[in-house]
Amino acid sequence: MATTTAKLGLVKPDWANDEIGSTIDAIAQNFQTLDDISADYADAPPISGDWPAKHILYANQLSIGGHIGWVNIRTGKAAPIWEKLKYYANGSHIVPKNDNGHYYTCTQSGYSGLIEPIFPVSDQGQVQDTRGANTWNANHLYQVNDIALPTIDNGRFYICIQAGESGDVEPTWSLIDGATTYDKNAVWHGYKIAKWQESGVAALYRPFGKIE
Repeated sequence: MATTTAKLGLVKPDWANDEIGSTIDAIAQNFQTLDDISADYADAPPISGDWPAKHILYANQLSIGGHIGWVNIRTGKAAPIWEKLKYYANGSHIVPKNDNGHYYTCTQSGYSGLIEPIFPVSDQGQVQDTRGANTWNANHLYQVNDIALPTIDNGRFYICIQAGESGDVEPTWSLIDGATTYDKNAVWHGYKIAKWQESGVAALYRPFGKIE
Protein backbone atom coordinates (compact mmCIF):
# COMPACT_ATOMS: atom_id res chain seq x y z
CA MET A 1 0.00 0.00 0.00
CA ALA A 2 1.35 3.46 -0.93
CA THR A 3 2.52 5.87 1.76
CA THR A 4 3.28 9.60 1.67
CA THR A 5 6.28 11.72 2.59
CA ALA A 6 6.09 13.82 5.75
CA LYS A 7 6.77 17.33 4.37
CA LEU A 8 5.30 17.51 0.87
CA GLY A 9 2.89 14.60 1.03
CA LEU A 10 4.44 13.01 -2.06
CA VAL A 11 3.10 9.56 -2.79
CA LYS A 12 5.53 6.66 -2.41
CA PRO A 13 4.06 3.82 -4.51
CA ASP A 14 4.24 0.27 -3.25
CA TRP A 15 6.00 -1.18 -6.27
CA ALA A 16 5.20 -4.74 -5.23
CA ASN A 17 1.46 -4.32 -4.73
CA ASP A 18 0.20 -1.21 -6.55
CA GLU A 19 -1.23 -1.49 -10.05
CA ILE A 20 0.55 0.26 -12.91
CA GLY A 21 -2.30 2.76 -13.39
CA SER A 22 -2.34 3.89 -9.77
CA THR A 23 1.46 4.13 -9.75
CA ILE A 24 1.46 6.39 -12.82
CA ASP A 25 -1.29 8.53 -11.25
CA ALA A 26 0.78 8.84 -8.06
CA ILE A 27 3.87 9.92 -10.00
CA ALA A 28 1.81 12.52 -11.92
CA GLN A 29 0.43 13.83 -8.65
CA ASN A 30 3.95 14.13 -7.28
CA PHE A 31 5.09 16.14 -10.32
CA GLN A 32 2.13 18.49 -9.89
CA THR A 33 2.91 19.00 -6.21
CA LEU A 34 6.52 19.84 -7.01
CA ASP A 35 5.43 22.25 -9.73
CA ASP A 36 2.98 23.96 -7.36
CA ILE A 37 5.70 24.74 -4.82
CA SER A 38 8.38 25.71 -7.32
CA ALA A 39 9.67 29.30 -7.19
CA ASP A 40 7.90 31.99 -9.24
CA TYR A 41 9.84 34.79 -10.93
CA ALA A 42 8.62 38.19 -12.14
CA ASP A 43 9.73 41.70 -13.04
CA ALA A 44 7.23 43.24 -10.61
CA PRO A 45 4.37 42.24 -8.29
CA PRO A 46 1.18 41.12 -10.09
CA ILE A 47 -1.59 43.59 -10.92
CA SER A 48 -4.31 41.01 -11.54
CA GLY A 49 -5.52 37.69 -10.20
CA ASP A 50 -6.23 36.26 -6.75
CA TRP A 51 -3.22 35.49 -4.59
CA PRO A 52 -2.75 33.72 -1.25
CA ALA A 53 -0.86 35.20 1.67
CA LYS A 54 2.81 34.11 1.90
CA HIS A 55 3.09 33.78 -1.88
CA ILE A 56 6.65 34.72 -2.89
CA LEU A 57 7.86 36.15 -6.19
CA TYR A 58 11.56 36.28 -6.90
CA ALA A 59 12.87 39.18 -9.00
CA ASN A 60 14.03 38.36 -12.51
CA GLN A 61 16.71 41.04 -12.30
CA LEU A 62 18.90 41.61 -9.24
CA SER A 63 20.93 44.74 -8.48
CA ILE A 64 22.70 46.46 -5.62
CA GLY A 65 20.11 48.36 -3.60
CA GLY A 66 17.29 46.25 -5.03
CA HIS A 67 15.43 43.35 -3.45
CA ILE A 68 15.41 39.60 -3.89
CA GLY A 69 11.69 39.65 -4.52
CA TRP A 70 8.23 40.29 -3.08
CA VAL A 71 6.01 38.47 -0.60
CA ASN A 72 2.24 38.79 -0.37
CA ILE A 73 1.19 39.54 3.19
CA ARG A 74 -2.58 39.44 2.62
CA THR A 75 -4.78 37.00 0.71
CA GLY A 76 -6.76 38.93 -1.89
CA LYS A 77 -7.00 40.29 -5.41
CA ALA A 78 -4.12 42.13 -7.07
CA ALA A 79 -4.92 45.26 -9.08
CA PRO A 80 -3.09 48.29 -10.52
CA ILE A 81 -2.89 51.50 -8.51
CA TRP A 82 -5.43 54.23 -9.32
CA GLU A 83 -4.21 56.83 -11.83
CA LYS A 84 -5.54 60.29 -12.52
CA LEU A 85 -7.41 61.23 -15.70
CA LYS A 86 -7.35 57.69 -17.05
CA TYR A 87 -10.13 55.87 -18.87
CA TYR A 88 -11.46 52.83 -17.01
CA ALA A 89 -13.86 50.31 -18.51
CA ASN A 90 -16.68 48.59 -16.64
CA GLY A 91 -15.22 45.77 -14.56
CA SER A 92 -11.73 47.29 -14.27
CA HIS A 93 -10.08 46.85 -10.88
CA ILE A 94 -7.85 49.26 -8.96
CA VAL A 95 -6.37 49.75 -5.50
CA PRO A 96 -5.79 53.13 -3.83
CA LYS A 97 -2.34 54.73 -3.82
CA ASN A 98 -2.31 54.44 -0.04
CA ASP A 99 -3.29 50.89 0.86
CA ASN A 100 -6.56 50.60 2.79
CA GLY A 101 -6.92 46.83 2.47
CA HIS A 102 -9.56 46.91 -0.29
CA TYR A 103 -9.81 46.80 -4.08
CA TYR A 104 -12.46 48.49 -6.21
CA THR A 105 -14.39 47.65 -9.37
CA CYS A 106 -15.43 50.20 -11.98
CA THR A 107 -19.24 50.14 -12.16
CA GLN A 108 -19.57 52.99 -14.66
CA SER A 109 -16.99 53.30 -17.41
CA GLY A 110 -15.39 56.70 -17.65
CA TYR A 111 -12.41 58.78 -16.62
CA SER A 112 -10.84 59.18 -13.21
CA GLY A 113 -10.53 62.70 -11.84
CA LEU A 114 -7.44 64.73 -11.02
CA ILE A 115 -7.60 63.93 -7.30
CA GLU A 116 -7.89 60.38 -5.99
CA PRO A 117 -11.33 59.86 -4.44
CA ILE A 118 -11.82 58.92 -0.81
CA PHE A 119 -12.53 55.24 -1.34
CA PRO A 120 -15.16 53.71 0.97
CA VAL A 121 -14.17 50.70 3.08
CA SER A 122 -17.73 49.57 3.80
CA ASP A 123 -18.92 46.45 1.99
CA GLN A 124 -19.89 47.38 -1.62
CA GLY A 125 -19.63 51.09 -0.81
CA GLN A 126 -19.66 53.32 -3.91
CA VAL A 127 -17.91 56.54 -4.89
CA GLN A 128 -17.97 58.87 -7.88
CA ASP A 129 -14.50 59.78 -9.18
CA THR A 130 -14.95 63.58 -9.04
CA ARG A 131 -13.20 64.59 -5.83
CA GLY A 132 -12.55 68.32 -5.71
CA ALA A 133 -15.34 69.14 -8.15
CA ASN A 134 -17.88 71.92 -7.54
CA THR A 135 -21.01 72.95 -9.37
CA TRP A 136 -20.34 75.55 -12.06
CA ASN A 137 -20.87 79.20 -11.08
CA ALA A 138 -21.45 82.23 -13.27
CA ASN A 139 -18.98 85.11 -13.33
CA HIS A 140 -16.46 83.11 -11.33
CA LEU A 141 -12.69 83.25 -11.76
CA TYR A 142 -11.51 79.71 -12.47
CA GLN A 143 -7.93 78.48 -12.31
CA VAL A 144 -6.25 75.74 -14.37
CA ASN A 145 -7.22 72.27 -13.05
CA ASP A 146 -10.34 73.51 -11.27
CA ILE A 147 -13.08 70.90 -11.75
CA ALA A 148 -16.68 71.88 -12.49
CA LEU A 149 -19.92 69.93 -12.67
CA PRO A 150 -22.84 71.21 -14.77
CA THR A 151 -25.81 72.58 -12.84
CA ILE A 152 -27.87 69.84 -14.50
CA ASP A 153 -26.07 66.49 -14.19
CA ASN A 154 -24.97 65.10 -17.56
CA GLY A 155 -22.69 62.34 -16.24
CA ARG A 156 -19.53 64.34 -16.93
CA PHE A 157 -16.98 66.55 -15.21
CA TYR A 158 -15.02 69.43 -16.70
CA ILE A 159 -11.40 70.44 -16.07
CA CYS A 160 -10.34 74.04 -16.57
CA ILE A 161 -7.45 74.14 -19.07
CA GLN A 162 -7.34 77.93 -19.43
CA ALA A 163 -7.83 80.19 -16.44
CA GLY A 164 -10.41 82.92 -16.72
CA GLU A 165 -13.79 84.24 -15.67
CA SER A 166 -16.85 82.16 -16.53
CA GLY A 167 -19.77 83.70 -18.37
CA ASP A 168 -22.99 84.98 -16.89
CA VAL A 169 -24.83 82.15 -18.66
CA GLU A 170 -23.83 78.50 -18.30
CA PRO A 171 -22.17 77.19 -21.48
CA THR A 172 -23.47 74.33 -23.57
CA TRP A 173 -21.23 71.59 -22.28
CA SER A 174 -19.59 69.27 -24.79
CA LEU A 175 -20.57 65.59 -24.43
CA ILE A 176 -17.42 64.29 -26.15
CA ASP A 177 -14.53 63.08 -23.99
CA GLY A 178 -11.59 65.48 -24.19
CA ALA A 179 -13.52 68.01 -26.28
CA THR A 180 -13.36 71.74 -25.53
CA THR A 181 -16.09 73.93 -24.05
CA TYR A 182 -15.60 77.71 -24.19
CA ASP A 183 -16.98 79.68 -21.25
CA LYS A 184 -16.31 83.40 -21.75
CA ASN A 185 -12.62 83.59 -20.71
CA ALA A 186 -12.41 80.11 -19.16
CA VAL A 187 -11.90 76.99 -21.26
CA TRP A 188 -12.84 73.42 -20.25
CA HIS A 189 -12.17 69.83 -21.28
CA GLY A 190 -14.92 67.36 -20.38
CA TYR A 191 -14.86 63.68 -19.46
CA LYS A 192 -17.39 61.00 -18.61
CA ILE A 193 -17.41 60.23 -14.87
CA ALA A 194 -16.10 56.87 -13.63
CA LYS A 195 -17.70 55.26 -10.58
CA TRP A 196 -16.23 52.67 -8.19
CA GLN A 197 -17.54 50.02 -5.84
CA GLU A 198 -15.74 48.32 -2.96
CA SER A 199 -15.27 44.70 -3.98
CA GLY A 200 -13.23 42.86 -1.34
CA VAL A 201 -9.78 42.36 0.10
CA ALA A 202 -6.73 43.44 -1.89
CA ALA A 203 -3.51 41.46 -2.04
CA LEU A 204 -0.50 43.32 -0.66
CA TYR A 205 2.97 42.50 -1.97
CA ARG A 206 5.99 43.92 -0.17
CA PRO A 207 9.67 43.72 -1.17
CA PHE A 208 11.98 41.56 0.90
CA GLY A 209 15.69 40.76 1.03
CA LYS A 210 17.37 44.08 0.25
CA ILE A 211 20.66 43.59 -1.56
CA GLU A 212 23.40 45.69 0.05
